[in-house]
Amino acid sequence: MSESMKHTSQQFDEDLKRLKESLLLMGGMIESMLKETSDALVGHQSEIARRVIERDNDLDQLEKKVDEQAIQILALRQPAAQDLRFVTASMKICTDLERMGDIIVNICERLVELAKFAPPKSYNDLPKMMKKTGEMITHSIDAFVNLSLDIATDVLRADDEIDELFRRIWEELLQMMKQNPSVLEAGIKLLFIAKHLERLADHSTNIAEQVIFTVKGLDVRHTGHPRPTP
Repeated sequence: MSESMKHTSQQFDEDLKRLKESLLLMGGMIESMLKETSDALVGHQSEIARRVIERDNDLDQLEKKVDEQAIQILALRQPAAQDLRFVTASMKICTDLERMGDIIVNICERLVELAKFAPPKSYNDLPKMMKKTGEMITHSIDAFVNLSLDIATDVLRADDEIDELFRRIWEELLQMMKQNPSVLEAGIKLLFIAKHLERLADHSTNIAEQVIFTVKGLDVRHTGHPRPTP
C-alpha cells in the first residue's frame, strides 16, 4: 500500500472514530438526563426536572454535529460493506437518541406540572419502569460501542418486560383514579409518563436493531426480533 493510501485509510479510521465518539457523547447525555429525571420523580423535585429540560438544546446541537460528520464520510470516503452500514446506522441511531431527549423533556414537563399535586400514594411500578428503561438505554449504547449481537439481543428481549410493566402501571393508575377521583388529573399525567417510558424503550430497541444490521447486515425490524445466528 502506498503512503498516500495509508494516509487516506488512517483519515477514514479517524473519521469513523470521531463519529462514534459523538454518538457516545449523545448517549451519555441521554443516560444522564434520564438519571436526573428518575431523581426528580422519586424525590418529587421539580427543580431537577427543569434543569433537564434546559439541556435539550445541547443534545440538539450534538445531533447536528453527528449528521454533518456522517454526511461528510459518505461524500468524501464512499464507505462500503460494514463501514457503510455503520455510517447509515449511526444516522438512524442519532435520530433515535434525539427523540429520546425530546421524550425525556416531555416527562420532565409532566413532573413539573405534578409538583402542584400531593404525590399519589400508589404508583410503585413507575420508578421501577424508569430504572429498567434506563438499563435498556445503557445496554443499547453498550451494544453499539462493542458492536455486540448478544447485548443487542438482550435489549430486544427486555422490551417485553417494559411492555408488561406499562400494562401493570396502566391498570394500577386506572384503579387508583376510580377509587379516588380527586387524583384524576395527577393520575393522567403519570399515565403519560409511563407511555413516554414505553416509547424510550422502543427507541432503545431501534438502536439494538441497528447494531444487528451493522454487524450482520440483517434487517430485523418488524420481524419479531429473531436472534441472529453467529
